[in-house]
Amino acid sequence: MSEYEPVFGARAVTDRGDLEAARSLFARASRPYLTSPVPWCAWALVLPAAALATRSVAGAAGAPGVLGLWSGAIVLGGAVEIAFLLRARRHQSGNALGSWAMTSQGNLSLVAVALSAALVFAGHAELLPGLWLLLLGHSLFTLGGLAFRPQRTAGVFYQVGGACALLPGAPALAIFAAATALGNLWVAVGVARRPVERLPGR
Repeated sequence: MSEYEPVFGARAVTDRGDLEAARSLFARASRPYLTSPVPWCAWALVLPAAALATRSVAGAAGAPGVLGLWSGAIVLGGAVEIAFLLRARRHQSGNALGSWAMTSQGNLSLVAVALSAALVFAGHAELLPGLWLLLLGHSLFTLGGLAFRPQRTAGVFYQVGGACALLPGAPALAIFAAATALGNLWVAVGVARRPVERLPGR
């Protein structure tokens, strides 16, 4: 016996009760976010479009233009997501676990913004696509993967894309566009293929 036995031993493989319980709780908390594939399709369009337009906007309007481009993209995609989330919550109430997960996501976003600012001021803005793909991919792989398996796969797409985008000379923005399109479309297809849940009153 060693201190590694609980991690790599047979018990870790066969005793999955706690993990399955956590997955069940996260799946229940995520229902309002996974009622429609439309928000995921919206992100699959908005994020790649912003990435592919970044160089042109930067050449025409500089850093303020790029900031405006991405702010507009986030607002647009977020508006679609919030509209469907509010519609879903008319039938399904939120819970404490869902609120905690959103708070964790907000904290991760603050970390990403701080790291992004540091890279920009250090003159390494070309690393931003890889950074954001890795951080978002980690979130999808962990929290998202507990709630809905296609999100775990999408997280892998994001993280592989993030690693590729950090390679010297790699077309980081094109990789960002491809990874976000593939990842979000993968989740959208997964949501569309889920069994339809009957809402109260129907």
